[in-house]
Amino acid sequence: MPFCALIGFLENSIILFAMEPLFLPAMASRGREAWKVAAALLVGNVIAGIMMYFLGMWAADVLIEPIFAMFNASGSYHELTTELQQDGFWPLFMVGVTPIPFQLGAAAAGAAAFSFPLFLLAVGISRSIRYFAEAGIVMALGERGEKWIEAHELEIFLLGIGVFIGMAVVYFLF
Repeated sequence: MPFCALIGFLENSIILFAMEPLFLPAMASRGREAWKVAAALLVGNVIAGIMMYFLGMWAADVLIEPIFAMFNASGSYHELTTELQQDGFWPLFMVGVTPIPFQLGAAAAGAAAFSFPLFLLAVGISRSIRYFAEAGIVMALGERGEKWIEAHELEIFLLGIGVFIGMAVVYFLF
């Protein structure tokens, strides 16, 4: 389990791609106890989110803004921090349920001084949905579940993007 917590930590700190290829086999090897892997991933991910939040709070000018500037996205960064100051829960939640890298959103939330308790709630709920849904599939289908997830990784990613877009549309229109 410590290795799974480390994977969760890395996924929300320095790794910019989804870590399913590493943790799905761990879930499959646990069978009916795949939820333990999901819990360890969640703990590591939330700890990394907290670290990124405070990094954004304390070092946004020195670290976060230059990263966005490097990608010619300074305007997007300022729009994101403004949006997070106004209503950051839903944008954070939407990114959290998808395999989209969450690090910069967490750091931007810290830079925007978004409510820390609401940040924890958004990260905790969204990442729980993601990890425990995957564990549920693995537990329900066993080895077939792992193979199904691997075979449909692109479709799952696209579905996550679709959910993200749908929630964004609802958020902005209503």
